[in-house]
Amino acid sequence: MNVVTPQDFSSEADWSSARAGVDLATTKPGTPGGIFMRRFWVAVHRSQDIARGEAKPIRIMSENFTIYRGASGAVHIVDAHCPHRFALMHLGWVEGDDIRCVYHGWKYDGTGQCIEQPAEDSSFARKVKIRSIPARDYLGLVFAYFGDGEPPAFPPFPCKQGNAVLDVWVPEQVPCNWLQSYENSMDEVHVAFTHAPGGSHASLAVDLPKVSAEETPWGMLRHGVRRDGKIRVSLHYAPNITRVLVPPRTGMDGVGGWREIYFSFTPIDDENHLWLLSGHVDIEPGSAAADEYAAKQAEYDRSVAAARPAIEVARDLIAGIGRFEDTRHPNLAVVQDVATQAGQGRMVRRDGERLGRSDIAIIQWRKILARELRAIADGKPGKQWSVAPSDIVPTLGF
Repeated sequence: MNVVTPQDFSSEADWSSARAGVDLATTKPGTPGGIFMRRFWVAVHRSQDIARGEAKPIRIMSENFTIYRGASGAVHIVDAHCPHRFALMHLGWVEGDDIRCVYHGWKYDGTGQCIEQPAEDSSFARKVKIRSIPARDYLGLVFAYFGDGEPPAFPPFPCKQGNAVLDVWVPEQVPCNWLQSYENSMDEVHVAFTHAPGGSHASLAVDLPKVSAEETPWGMLRHGVRRDGKIRVSLHYAPNITRVLVPPRTGMDGVGGWREIYFSFTPIDDENHLWLLSGHVDIEPGSAAADEYAAKQAEYDRSVAAARPAIEVARDLIAGIGRFEDTRHPNLAVVQDVATQAGQGRMVRRDGERLGRSDIAIIQWRKILARELRAIADGKPGKQWSVAPSDIVPTLGF
């Protein structure tokens, strides 16, 4: 295992020299970062937001696609446009598990094969095929594999064992590069300051942790050691998922307690990304406690719907409208994180940063990412990533 300690880095030059010649942030097609990200299953949509018989446009890693759910319940992702006259596929109809183009009625099955062309010779359809992306539901989210060849093992990471209530968050579209937010999830010290107004993370702000980070066969394991020796353990699954314990949402009044979440930072393009989260609340499904949680969740959802969107509030703070410490919102932690992460700029410059001991996990991940992207740029295979074992789980540490 590769463990990074405070003594391994004395300045930003130490990690920047390791990443020379590669762009860590871009995931455009054909770039080392784009090739790397496409080697994994990535979350692209909330499952409940794509109903049977429904088709929608999505944009992932600077490419446009159509997502639809067939009558069987299976989810499919195909090219955004019909290759006949380039009409948008999501304007058409879902028929069974197939999709028909609205322009001239060409129909495609879930593999992208054209199977019907009403005004053409019957032999023509077999010659036409659009791109199809493997897609599957897991933990209330749709995951897709955009790479070449056979996809890796599914599911891409384990989840909490035993009975628990699944909680799937409303996705957020964040106006900055995905890596800025993924790195924030590795920054344990920021919670004592960024989330101090409103107090949602108060128990984590009692003292500042000493952070260490360890590369694993599946990603990175992070430890935050407190003064009393207790350790908070967080997991970062390659390429863009953080598994961690978080406090109850601001408006939930503590109902449900701390939750275990699986947080995906999925690029839309290089200047925008999605926050796709699901999590487990440690409550027995179907119990009275689960009913209480559902009622409180519904109340919370109503308060969020009645409030200004968190992204808009964060944009105001970035623009200097209002004071960060005075801001109150049902999604306060989202407002705070977006303001600090998107406020860095759409794509932050990393060559001028002054990184310190508390940034060790971020430095470690950049070293891993730079190594893998450099291998791709050099035509080498890179690391063979594996699925994490189910017995490595996050802990709270207090």
